[in-house]
Amino acid sequence: MSTCISARELHGRIQAGRRIAIIDTRWSRDRSSYCHYTMAHIPLALFSDPTYDLVGIPDREHGRNPLPELARVQDAVDRWGLTDEHEVVVYDKGDGLLAARAWWILTWAGIKDVKVLRCGLRGWEEEGFDTAGGPGNLPQPGDLTVTAGNLPVVDVDEVAAWPGKGVLIDARELPRFQGRAERLDLQAGHIPGAVNLPVRALQRDGEFLPAEDIRAKLAEVGVTSGDQVAVYSGSGLHSSLFIQAMHEAGMPGASLFIGGWSKWAGDPARPIVRL
Repeated sequence: MSTCISARELHGRIQAGRRIAIIDTRWSRDRSSYCHYTMAHIPLALFSDPTYDLVGIPDREHGRNPLPELARVQDAVDRWGLTDEHEVVVYDKGDGLLAARAWWILTWAGIKDVKVLRCGLRGWEEEGFDTAGGPGNLPQPGDLTVTAGNLPVVDVDEVAAWPGKGVLIDARELPRFQGRAERLDLQAGHIPGAVNLPVRALQRDGEFLPAEDIRAKLAEVGVTSGDQVAVYSGSGLHSSLFIQAMHEAGMPGASLFIGGWSKWAGDPARPIVRL
């Protein structure tokens, strides 16, 4: 089952009156998420502040974008009025990072069949579909109770031992993996034993490659199934997108080290590798 939905498919479901919850997860450095939302959003979309709904409180111990407390996810689900009858679609500006993070968090929390809008708001607008402005519609009350652990995670000590029992994938770009460039975290390099496969190598023009091409690239680093695979990135965004790509390729089961390099590099006692 695909984790994605096209703009045309989503538009058709809206027109058909399907019970659908559309979540806008955009974020930008230049203005607030809510400002972007009120300027233009997909009709019926509900607002999400990804810095609150999708992450916990950042610090050196937990990383830049740690796993949010379950109560925080429940608050978001209540605010959006989600029920078992809803189809859930998440979108961002188009690069897929925050939508993939929302897909992973909501799936981890037990929300069924969450879809990511291909190419986000950009893809919607490129199809010529209208956007709406203003504060959006108020959702009806929801009745879902979230539960943790519906997707696998690993902690920092498990990651340290992972290369001895499976494949540990670093989903960042090669210069960061090599330790030649690092502008976000406290140290440069990668976790010992990790192999590098940038998540952007699994995409073309902002969309995932065909499933067989994703599987071929994964095979190059020794991955033939989702079992015994752990994935990390800087802080859990690119790695969420990577795991979504694995699901798209029919290879679920990979574990997410959500603290990522930001958590590992925040501990000076942890060994690092530079190339």
